[in-house]
Amino acid sequence: MKKYRLFISILATIAILILGGCGITSQKETLTKEQQDNVVRWIARGYEVQEVEFLQLSQNTSTRIYLLSIRLNGDKSLETTIPADSLDEFDASEGELLLGPIDNFEEILKEKPLEKTRSIDISSTRIVYLED
Repeated sequence: MKKYRLFISILATIAILILGGCGITSQKETLTKEQQDNVVRWIARGYEVQEVEFLQLSQNTSTRIYLLSIRLNGDKSLETTIPADSLDEFDASEGELLLGPIDNFEEILKEKPLEKTRSIDISSTRIVYLED
């Protein structure tokens, strides 16, 4: 009887460790709302945008590069992907982006982009965040 209880205890412990390990590794990485706001600021410095929709964040398994897919102004022709080596790259509010393919975004390109260190108000921009 003692061997049976020991065997069941060991099996239960192994099952808990396996399930716990799966839970840890399956946590999906995402951007915080602040990081997504920073991306909107970068875009708004160079482009006329009323809406930024964050579509997906993924990581290329072979290159380990993060790929952030976005759509601007609700227009499918204004979709692009922003690459990043690390999610930490999205921590800074200062910055700017050149969206590509360039021809697709020419119609919303500002004639005179704002400096990448200049503070920018995004309160009037509609933002559809990841996980919303």
